[in-house]
Amino acid sequence: MSPILQTSNSITYQLKVVLFLSCLGLLAFYGTLHSPFHYDDAHAIVENPYIKNLSDFQETVGIQNIFNRSVLLFSFALNQHIGELEVFGFHLANILIHILTAIVWYFLVREFIQIEASEKRHLLKKLPLVCSAIHLVNPLSVQTVTYISSRSSLLATFFYLLAFYLFVRAMKTWGGGVSKFANILTLAGVLFFLFLGIGTKEIVVTFPLMAVVYLWTVTPGEKKLSLIPKVVSILSVLVVFLTYRYLQQGNIFSLNADPVSGDTSRLLYLLGQIKVIVNYYLLKFLVPFNLNFEPDIVLYERVFNWDWIFSFGFLIIAGYLIFRNKSKIIQFGALWFIVTLLPTSSFIPLKQLATEHRIYLPGLGISLILGWIFLNLRKNLALTRILLITILSLLSLLTINRSLDFRSEISLWEDTAHKSPQKALVHNNLATAYMGINELEKAKVQLEVALSINPLQIDSHVNLGHIAGRQKNWGKAIEKFDLGITLGTEKADTFYFSGLARTYIGKYAEAIPFFQKAIDMKPFKSDYHFDLGNAFRSEKLFDDALNEFRKTLEIQPNHFKAMNNRGAIYWALGALDQAENEFKNALALQPNLPDIHNNLAALYLKRNDFKSAIPHLSKLVILQPENSKAKKLLHFSMGQAGEGTP
Repeated sequence: MSPILQTSNSITYQLKVVLFLSCLGLLAFYGTLHSPFHYDDAHAIVENPYIKNLSDFQETVGIQNIFNRSVLLFSFALNQHIGELEVFGFHLANILIHILTAIVWYFLVREFIQIEASEKRHLLKKLPLVCSAIHLVNPLSVQTVTYISSRSSLLATFFYLLAFYLFVRAMKTWGGGVSKFANILTLAGVLFFLFLGIGTKEIVVTFPLMAVVYLWTVTPGEKKLSLIPKVVSILSVLVVFLTYRYLQQGNIFSLNADPVSGDTSRLLYLLGQIKVIVNYYLLKFLVPFNLNFEPDIVLYERVFNWDWIFSFGFLIIAGYLIFRNKSKIIQFGALWFIVTLLPTSSFIPLKQLATEHRIYLPGLGISLILGWIFLNLRKNLALTRILLITILSLLSLLTINRSLDFRSEISLWEDTAHKSPQKALVHNNLATAYMGINELEKAKVQLEVALSINPLQIDSHVNLGHIAGRQKNWGKAIEKFDLGITLGTEKADTFYFSGLARTYIGKYAEAIPFFQKAIDMKPFKSDYHFDLGNAFRSEKLFDDALNEFRKTLEIQPNHFKAMNNRGAIYWALGALDQAENEFKNALALQPNLPDIHNNLAALYLKRNDFKSAIPHLSKLVILQPENSKAKKLLHFSMGQAGEGTP
C-alpha cells in the first residue's frame, strides 16, 4: 500500500476527519439552535400526548409499533424528558444526528471506493471526505436539520447508513477467515438498525434493493451467478416486511395517516414526480438557490404534459451517459439516488408533491457522483484544494443564509409566500404567524389572498373566526368556525372554539355538542374537558360537570381552575367539606388567585368560622385593594373573632 493511502487509512487521519466534520457541521448550523417550532411541530411535538411522559412511552406507544413511527416518537419523548419543550435540545439533537450521518457516510464511501477499477482508486483517496463534506453543508439539508419534524428523514437516513455499513463489512468478510458467528452478529446488527429505521420512517424499505445493487456492482461478471442465493435471501427480507405491513395496515402501497394517498391518481402523481425529480430535486441540489419550504407544484390534471416528457427525456439521456461511463461509483451513485427516492417520488401519492427533506437520503448518491467528478477533473493538488475550500465555503454560506429563514415563523412564511405566491396554504400559514404576534390586520390581508386563490380553504375561514373572536365579535367567529366545520375540517380545535364562542354569548346548551365532538377527536386535551365541564355547570348538570373536571385533572393534575370549579359545585350541592378540600387543593397550586381566597372566605363565613375566614379576606384585600366588600367583611370577621379592627 502506498504511503498516501496508508495516511488516509490511519486512525489519526480518521480522527482528524471526524473532528473536521463535527466542527464544520456545528459552524454551519449553529445559528439554528434557537429557531422556534414550525408548522407540523405543533401537533407532532408540542401538543403530542404520546411523548409527554417517557416512563409511559412503552405503554402508550410501544417501541414495537413501527408503523406509528415509534422510534421517532421515542427520540422526541427523550428530548422532552431531558429538556421539556426547550427548543435548543431538539435542534441540538438534529444537528448531532446530521453530523453523525455525515461521519458514517464518510466511512461507507471508503468502502465504496473498492467498487471502482483498481487503477483509478488512487485518485479517489479524498472521495469520502469530499462526499461527506458536500452532504454536511449542502443548503438543501437545512430544512431536514432545522425543521424538527423532519427528524424522521434525518434519523432514518442515519440508521440506513449504519445498517448499510455493517452489511458491506459482513459481505467483505463472509467466508474470508472471520468466524461465522461474528458475521451472523454483524447481520443481526443490520436487522436491528433496519428495525430502528423503519420505526422512524418507511423510506428504509429500499435497503434490500440497494443491498442487491451493491452486491451486483462489486461482484465480477463471472461470479454474478453465485449471488443468486444471497439476492434471494436479501429480497426475502423485503417480502417479509411487505407481508407484515399488509397484515398490520391492510395495504402495501398506501398510507393510512395520509388520506390523500387513497384519493390521488397514482399515474398523475408518478408523472408529476418525474418533473419534480429533475426540475426541483436535481436542480436545487446542483444549484441550491431559491430554496422553498412549500414549493408551488400542483398535481397534473391530464396525462399529456410537455414538462414531464422533457424531464423524462433528460433522465433517459443522463442515465445513458452515466451507464456508458465505466465508473462503477458513478453508476452506483445514480442508482442510489433513484432507488432511495422510490418511496416518496414514484406511484405512492403523498400530500406534498415536493419537499426538500425527501432528498436527504437520495442526495447522498448525488454527492457520490459530484465527489467523483470533482476528483477526476483536477489538474494539480494545490488547485484542487483551493477549489474544494471555495466550494465548501460557498455552500456553508448558503446554508447559513438559508437557515436564517427559519429564525422565526414570520421570516419562514414571508420567504415562502414570496416564492409560492399562488399557494393558498402558504398565505394562510403566514397569516397564522402574524396572528401569533397579534398583527391581526396583516393576518386578514393574507387570509383574503388565500381565499381569493382558494375560496374553500378551510383553515383560512377558521383563522378569520379566530381573529373575530379576539375582537369579541362572537357572532362572526361562530359563523366562520361553523363554515370550517361545514367544509369538512378535520381539526378538533375548530369544534372546540366554535363551542367556546357560544359560551361567551351564554349559549351553553348549544356549545356542549361542539365540545363533545372536539373531545371525540382529541380526548387528551385538558382544556376541552374543562370548558365542557363549565358548560355543564352553567346548565346545572352538575354530575356531568364533575365528571369532566375529573377528566381534566387526570390529564393535567395541577389544573387549579378545575379544582376551584369542583369546589364551587360541591358548595352548590351543600357538600361543604368536599368544597373546602377542593378549594384548598387549588390554593396550594395557586396561592395568589383572588377567586380561591374569596371562595374559601365565603365558605368559612357561611360556617361562622370567622377566624379561618380572616387570613383569606386579608389576602384578598392585598390582592384587590379596591375590593370594598372584602374590606368590610374582614372588618366584620375580625370583630366577630375578637381580634379588633384591622
